[in-house]
Amino acid sequence: MVAVGALASACAQPTAQVIEKEVPVEKIVKETVVVQKEVAVEKVVTATPVKMKYKEAPMLAGLVQAGKLPPVDERLPEDPMVQPVAEGIGQYGGTWHRLAVSAGDIQLGSRLTATTPVHWNDTGTEIFANVVSSYEISPDGKVFTFKLRKGMKWSDGEPFTADDMLWYPVQHCGNKELAPSFPVWLAPGGTPVKAEKIDEYNVRLTFGAPAGVFIEVLAAPWGPSFGIYPAHYCKQFHPDFVDKAKLEAAAKAAGFEFWYQLYGNRTAGTAMKNLPEYPVIDAWRVTVPPPKQPAVAERNPYFWKVDPEGNQLPYIDRIEHMIVQGADQVNLRAMSGEVDMQLRHTTFDNYPLYIENEAKGDYRIVPWDRGYVTDALLFFGVGYKDLEKRALLQDKRLHYALSLGINRQEIIDAVYLGVTEPTQISPLPSSPHYWEEAAKDMIEYDPKRANGYLDEMGLTKRDAEGYRLMADGKRLTIFFEYGAVFGAWGAIAELLKAHWKELGVDLNIAQQDRTLFDTREQAAEVEMGIWTSSSDFNPLLESTCPYINWMGGPTFYTWRNSNGKQGEEPPEWMRKQWEWFDAAKSTIDPEEQKKLVRQILEVHKDQKHTLGICTSPPEVVVVKNNFRNVPEVALSDYMLLSPGNTCPEQYYIKSS
Repeated sequence: MVAVGALASACAQPTAQVIEKEVPVEKIVKETVVVQKEVAVEKVVTATPVKMKYKEAPMLAGLVQAGKLPPVDERLPEDPMVQPVAEGIGQYGGTWHRLAVSAGDIQLGSRLTATTPVHWNDTGTEIFANVVSSYEISPDGKVFTFKLRKGMKWSDGEPFTADDMLWYPVQHCGNKELAPSFPVWLAPGGTPVKAEKIDEYNVRLTFGAPAGVFIEVLAAPWGPSFGIYPAHYCKQFHPDFVDKAKLEAAAKAAGFEFWYQLYGNRTAGTAMKNLPEYPVIDAWRVTVPPPKQPAVAERNPYFWKVDPEGNQLPYIDRIEHMIVQGADQVNLRAMSGEVDMQLRHTTFDNYPLYIENEAKGDYRIVPWDRGYVTDALLFFGVGYKDLEKRALLQDKRLHYALSLGINRQEIIDAVYLGVTEPTQISPLPSSPHYWEEAAKDMIEYDPKRANGYLDEMGLTKRDAEGYRLMADGKRLTIFFEYGAVFGAWGAIAELLKAHWKELGVDLNIAQQDRTLFDTREQAAEVEMGIWTSSSDFNPLLESTCPYINWMGGPTFYTWRNSNGKQGEEPPEWMRKQWEWFDAAKSTIDPEEQKKLVRQILEVHKDQKHTLGICTSPPEVVVVKNNFRNVPEVALSDYMLLSPGNTCPEQYYIKSS
């Protein structure tokens, strides 16, 4: 099977008429020319490219007139991406106001302008060519050939070529100091990808085994890796192009110990957020980085997309982010009309208040579906740093007991307004990998059976308050941590505390700042926590699959990602799951993929190291009434880089 991802475009055939809008071509064609009394002669000529009469934002037109910027036709590639619009052709101008809970939460390049080589559509059902103009996959699923857009440029006007697309797999992953282990997602079957430059605008990636979901992965959070390293800029920080001794001296002068620390600070994601001079191919580029308030991003004058009428995108001039204290502040300020469009941190428990304040805040609520099964995934610290506590947290009988001890309907009624259903962590019913038996296993509220599992663990003694005692005489206490960011997790935690008290389990709850929570989780210091699930519409996309490792075992995931060089070897059940996961991604046979995913799910059903409470409610998307081209129907998921899958560059602000 050969898959081709290209937008259809007509070849320009030169004629005597004036062609207003045509894509340029570079090929030999036969042209009939009328000369001297309609005597026709045939000659072979090279077709002269006829460019569209592109239009641009007024703020850029002024710079062109002042001689500070080339004309729009010179800034766009020869075959710009023609971006469909959700409602209609937009208007230029305006500022998109948003809120964030930290500087790192702004997510400009990763979520608001998802410049992946290929791109998911609004509903996560199709993939189309994006940064690349087309691609081909060999019948065996091992060779991927990409054609870039000739004339496409970085935000500083420098060409975007094969050297840029190949920087990550070659210069970054190929350097042992930058990447001690080659990324698993670029090495199906265990063999690193062979990345080749065919010419300036054609790239070939060859894998040692079939890469069954590589195109889907390229449209997911790993895809931007092929478009965030401008080679002409990054060369100044890499030993392939600069004497290493000079780099080390420059690193020390900048306050770093090693050259690769300087490289990490001045390139890719860190630089995109903090250095206005860093070149990007995104629709907007940072001009005022955090911690300044507001953080500002302005349109990229070289952005490579146009609307169906030839207007260069994006429509919106600027994006401003104000940083506030936690999700509660985001919700309160969104209700008061302070955001133009946002779904990040707008939690469903506030849905009635959002509806109540629609007229006052001059906004509408657009409920998107979610690509993950739940926004309340409970995970155990199966890789917890303390080995004695880890043994408890790994015991599947504890998992069974706590699952059966959850009164899910009470949580659904209290937190989710009765609109969700009990579930375990599971692929969505719409997924070919859905398994109803596992999705509904141990979701009933059965305290008697739950207590039986805890008794079986030998936890039969209790203190005066009825809490169970460990072998050392200490109370059976589980520390439950959460960041108040994406769900009503504090309210859920309080209900769980009451439910599990009936089992003799003391749940000690602590709300953490997002940064501190992330730090503790990565250090294997979280005993139990809560997060959203991810990619349950297609579980093969998630490298930290919620059925395998998730957040409770960072030590084990480090071992996997370093090919055993770092971290700690995981339990056998987890190793087997990873083997099946890798095998499923290394085949192009859908039936074999289903078989392998089922094996993963069978282990998860047995271990239950992540628990579900209920299905996800709709995504609460707050949209100002004059903010247009936001689709009414869409799928929201991290693997889709939402809202990036809805192409925010085509959003616009309607003038009154």
